[in-house]
Amino acid sequence: MTEVTIKIPEDIKDIVGEIDEPIYVEAIKEIAQKKLIQKQKRLKELQRKIAAFESKYGRSYTNFSQDAPDTLKGHDDWIEWSYLHKIAVELSAKIEKLKLLLGK
Repeated sequence: MTEVTIKIPEDIKDIVGEIDEPIYVEAIKEIAQKKLIQKQKRLKELQRKIAAFESKYGRSYTNFSQDAPDTLKGHDDWIEWSYLHKIAVELSAKIEKLKLLLGK
């Protein structure tokens, strides 16, 4: 488990000291919900770009990467598509963790 330390100004210390722990949990959940929405939006953008490559080449990234065209454009597309694929996979994992945190 990770311990989080929060530094706050002395003026706010007395107010925060009166707040019990559940409010911190709610704050984390609210932030997680906002992050989830942002990451889902970003994933949809990536999926649109990936779908454009799939449509252009008529195959999935996995199939394309095994037999990419030996052209400058094919190489450039492979590099961009590789990046999009990698980021989409990482983002999907983060989304699942946020959903787990939120109990979804």
